[in-house]
Parts: sequence; structure tokens; C-alpha cells
Amino acid sequence: MRKLSLITSGLLAVWLLSACEEDAPSKEPPSAETPAAELPSQDIQDTAGPLTVTNCRVLTTAAVSASGDDGAGGVAANSQDDNLTTRWAGPGVGAWLRMDLGSVQTLAGAAIAWHQGNQRQNHFVLSTSEDGTTYTQVYAADSALNLDAQTYTFAPRRARYLRVTVNGNTVNDWASILEARACGEQTSQPPPTEDTGPALPRRPYLQSVGTTSALVAFRSAVSCTPFVRYGLGTDLSRTATATAAGWRHVVKLTGLSAGQTYSYVVEACGSVTGVRQFRTATTSSTRSIHFTAMGDFGTGGSSQARVLERLGQSNLAGELMVALGDNAYESGTEQDFQDHMFTPMAALLRRVPLFASPGNHEYVTNQAQPYLDNFYLPANNPANTERYYSFDWGPVHFVALDSSCAIGLASSDRCTLAAQKSWAAADLAATRQPWKVVFFHHPPWSSGAHGSQLLMRREFGPMFEQYGVDVVLTGHDHNYERSKPMVGSGVAPSGSRGVVYLVVGSGGASLRSFPIAQPSWTAYRNNTDAGYLDVKVNGGTLVAQFLNASGAIKDTFTLTKTIPASVEAPGSVSASSLETPPGPVDDPAREPAGLRFEKVLPPADTPESVADHDEPSH
Repeated sequence: MRKLSLITSGLLAVWLLSACEEDAPSKEPPSAETPAAELPSQDIQDTAGPLTVTNCRVLTTAAVSASGDDGAGGVAANSQDDNLTTRWAGPGVGAWLRMDLGSVQTLAGAAIAWHQGNQRQNHFVLSTSEDGTTYTQVYAADSALNLDAQTYTFAPRRARYLRVTVNGNTVNDWASILEARACGEQTSQPPPTEDTGPALPRRPYLQSVGTTSALVAFRSAVSCTPFVRYGLGTDLSRTATATAAGWRHVVKLTGLSAGQTYSYVVEACGSVTGVRQFRTATTSSTRSIHFTAMGDFGTGGSSQARVLERLGQSNLAGELMVALGDNAYESGTEQDFQDHMFTPMAALLRRVPLFASPGNHEYVTNQAQPYLDNFYLPANNPANTERYYSFDWGPVHFVALDSSCAIGLASSDRCTLAAQKSWAAADLAATRQPWKVVFFHHPPWSSGAHGSQLLMRREFGPMFEQYGVDVVLTGHDHNYERSKPMVGSGVAPSGSRGVVYLVVGSGGASLRSFPIAQPSWTAYRNNTDAGYLDVKVNGGTLVAQFLNASGAIKDTFTLTKTIPASVEAPGSVSASSLETPPGPVDDPAREPAGLRFEKVLPPADTPESVADHDEPSH
């Protein structure tokens, strides 16, 4: 209500106030469902009786305040009087009611009896604060259409204040609450095993898992500020909150210990995911690791599904997976990633961290920008880019390269061969890990349909040999092929150590025939089985197997070396840094364009849908 500071006559003031009432109402307008002639003089009141709540251990409210009231007796204190015939009524979208517990306590929910709850669906947000100044959103939803007191639970957290912000309802833009209570933590219950509430349009997926931190990424159907409950073993007592509201989220879990199993649950906008577990990276003092690798899998088709069904069985996918490019056919668009990668791989990616490299199909769309938007990968090169990076896990140093950039598919302002090559040499020179694995998309050695990528062989092969790379993993050709240990342009001489090159482009795309007879440098090749590579390192022994979707071992090889008793500290290039760019930042009030699709894409499981564009010849 505007202040009438110049009016001195009481009668004139009343007349002016009445004239202004339509523009600035001082009390809640009547319900649209009830004719004005039928309204009692004191507006609609609810049934008499005290508040009854369920699933809420009610905490005592020491004081209550609000952003405003209707000026006709609908004050904040009415929300605490245990009287369902009175209410708090606050004007305007964003009106809030704040309960002060008097001290910091463990909060786990709120119970709210809404005025005319069977007629008005309220759009509301719950937030908590320790100091009354900085608030964290913990819940956002619409109320159910009933007259019962509704209990909304969230992850237990320490707070003194609980604020209910109402963003209007389906009848008008007012907030109207009969009674509200803060809820304490209930007696311990097992965490949910299944997802509840509205389905997240993208389930959680693990990114950049290290020895002391991990990222949990996901997407919500509405804008909110979600959080993740997590802890060691089966504990879920710790909470990490997203840094901003929006639709695309990545939450960092910190304070982790190396080589341990952690549980986590995501709570976002009324959705609660079933508990899942993952293992943090082990330190270099741990002499064993189990990981899997495959490329050319992002089709959404039947071959991909069979491989994923196999990998989805307990512990078969290893501690981590590396992706060798062409992760999202046909063109690496936003919808290709959603329908052909994240949806079919949802169950796997909730418990196994994925470290990816881009393929030529990702480069079809804006030089792999959707790839960069969808992944949260380490950015530990001077360009601060996720296109190429490195990390350590146990005794292995992993290096991910961007071969599409290297062969000329990137513009110079985004990525260059020279910069990538310079970084890779420094990175490999600095590591002291006893095993070195490099992965990217285009194979330096291949007898498949594309053949060997000679620029990658020429520019990086000598570097791999110089710095003792053990295995190079690639995709691009839709088959499996393993070279003999290679040096220079041929097979390593007997008694010398070479680099083993593998093509694992068999993760789901249509397999292709070999156009030439098996070369003398090929140890084994297979174009009839979709499958993946399984690698186990234990001390000085590396054993790798190519398994098909049925679990049959089609190829196996073993590498051995003498491992020093202790691993030296890393050099100046730190692969332990897993900091990643924040990814797309959403306007919390406006849904980003391009995240919703009219219909699901058909599988890209035909030879035509996975066909490659022409690439520069070298």
C-alpha cells in the first residue's frame, strides 16, 4: 500500500484508500471458485481444530516472521498458533514465512497446512540458514491438492532458520498458510534404493573422480539448487550443495579418501535418487587397478545394449571406464548425447566414472562443443581445455588426447596440434607412474576400413616410445585389432620393448569388414564381435582381454616390467589436479533452449547413420 503522507483528513484518506484498492490490494483476493456474494465478511476460513502432522518430528519455533501480511490480521504468528481457522497471508510472488528455531539444530523437513489446500496448488521453495542471511535451497515443488498437513523431507542439515517462499498458486499470486512447522531428523532409516519423486531427465553420472574429490552431474526438469548426500561406506551424513540454481547441475564431493567406497543420493527439485556407490581413485602406492575401455558405442542400438548389459553386471566395468570417441552418434548433438549415450548408459554411469575423449562424430557439431558441455573432465593443460588432459589412478598414468584436433578438424582458436603435442611431451616426461596408457580416437595402426592415421603415428609415435608408453587405446574403425609391440614404422625387434596399439571401436556401432588381409604387424583382429577391453594391472603385470557381449574372451595379452619398490613424487606437471571448467551456467529463471526434445531419436545402428565424413589426408 502506497503511503499517503500528505493526507490529513481521515475521511478523505478512507475515500482515497478505497479508490486505490484495485491497484494495491491490502488483503488476499477471494478465491476464483467462490462468488463474492457468498463470502463471509472475514474471508474464507478453514475448518476448526489443531494441526496434525505425519512423518515429522516437530521442532519448537522460537520466533516467526514474514515478508509481509494482508493487513487484515493474517500475520505470521497465526502459522504457529495450532489453530486451523487462522492463517498467515502474504502478498505477491516470492512472499516468505521464516521460522527461527532459536539455535542451530538438525533440520530434516517441513510440515505445512495450506489454506484451501484442496483448491490451490502452491508453488514453493524451502531454504535453510544458520545465520539468517545466507540461505540454501533444500526443496522445491508444488503442493498436493488436499487439506492435510503435507510433510516435505530433505537431507538432514544444520540450520537455525527455515524459510518457506511461495511463488503464487493456481488461483492467485498470494501466499496463504494455516500452520507451518520445522521437522527434525527422524530415527535412522535405510537410504532409498529406488528413485522417487519426479524423474530426473538425466540421471546422475560420475565425473573426474580422484583420490579426494568427485563430481556428480545430472539434470532436473525444473530450476532449483539441488544437493547430494554422501558418505563413506553406507553413511549419508555429509551434504554437498550445487553452487547455483538451474537445470544442468554438477555437485562436487570433497574430503574423500583414496581407494574407498562411497554412497551418494541426489535430491533435486522434489526428486530423490536411489543410493548408489562408487570407488575413489587409488594412490600410486596402490599397485593394482581394474579398468575397461571401448569406443564407437553411442548409438542407442541393440549392439550397444548387449555390451552395456554385460558391463552392468557386478564389478565387470572396473573402477573406471575410458571412452575412445564417437560417444554420441550421429553428429554429437545435444540430443545425440541424451538419447544415444546418457539414457542407455544411465545405470552404468551412476556408479562407474567415465573419462572420455572426443571422436570425429562429436566434431560434426560445432567442433565438439556439446561434448564439452556434457562432460566435466580435468582441464590440466595450459589452455585449460577438456579436449586433452591426464590423470593418475593407482599405478597408471592416463593421457587423453584429441586426435580430431590433431588431424586438423579444429579451428586454431580452439585447439592446435602444436600446443597439444607440446603439452603431451611435458606431461609424459613428468609422470613417475610405472604404467602409462594413452587413449584417443584415430588409430596410428589399423588395417580396418579407415586404415592407419599416419599423422598421429608420425607426430606422437616417437613421443610414446621416448617416454615409455605401454599401451595406446583408440577407436574409429568399427572392429577390434591389436598390434604387436611397435617401434618406428615396424614391429619392435626381438628383445626390445615397443608400444602396443589397440583399436576397440566395437562398443556398439555397426561392425565393418577388413578391406585387406591381416598385416604382419597385427597380433589379432576381430570384426564379428561387439565388445570391450578389460584391463587389470597388478604390480609389474598388465593383463588385457577383449570380451564380447556374452563374456567370451576373444583376445588376451600380457605385458610385464620391473616396478621400483616406491614411486617417486610427480614432477612439475600435476595429474592429480582434476579441476574442471564449470560447464554451462543457466539463468535460473529461464530454461536453456535445446534441452527438451519432441520425440526420442531412433537408434543410430545402421551403417548409414554411423558413416564418417571425409577427413584431411596426411
